[in-house]
Amino acid sequence: MEGRLADCAAVIMPGLPLSSLAFGCTSATMVIGEEGLFARLREARPEAGPTTPITAAFAAFRAFGARRLAVLTPYRADVNATVRRYIEARGFEVPVFGSFDEEDDYRAARIAPASIRDAAIDLGRDPRVDAVFVACTSLRVAEVAVEVEVTLGKPVTSSNHAMAWHALRLAGIDDRLPRWGGLYAS
Repeated sequence: MEGRLADCAAVIMPGLPLSSLAFGCTSATMVIGEEGLFARLREARPEAGPTTPITAAFAAFRAFGARRLAVLTPYRADVNATVRRYIEARGFEVPVFGSFDEEDDYRAARIAPASIRDAAIDLGRDPRVDAVFVACTSLRVAEVAVEVEVTLGKPVTSSNHAMAWHALRLAGIDDRLPRWGGLYAS
């Protein structure tokens, strides 16, 4: 995958400058590494501010002032271990971790937002955490983000939720869209 990133980035609106460019896979970003991934994207699109789901999540955690995270994934145990190590290696604590333990990405994409909401609320109730992160671009959180935040009194974001916000911010767009949760209200 890493070897094709520059070629793929080059075919996105060729000839037109991009303000931001998002690579949309949380676990692949952690395996490749953000800087390696950014280097490949910049080969084709040096003008674009790059982001990934985890890069954006880190920016969201900083915007929230969050240091201690409840993390929810659809992943199997070995991928979960990588996710936890990656986040903790960047200075965040993960006192609570939950997973749907799904190996098939197609089934992960069919996990109902209500199930994600319930799991995020359950993990986020832990008093040791100050934010909830739902990792994986296959999980739909935007439609339940406000409900989770209202229930917990804590911010929530996900791979896609944070990545869309971060791509907008990198492009200089800072519209406030509170219907998508606290991250979009700031």
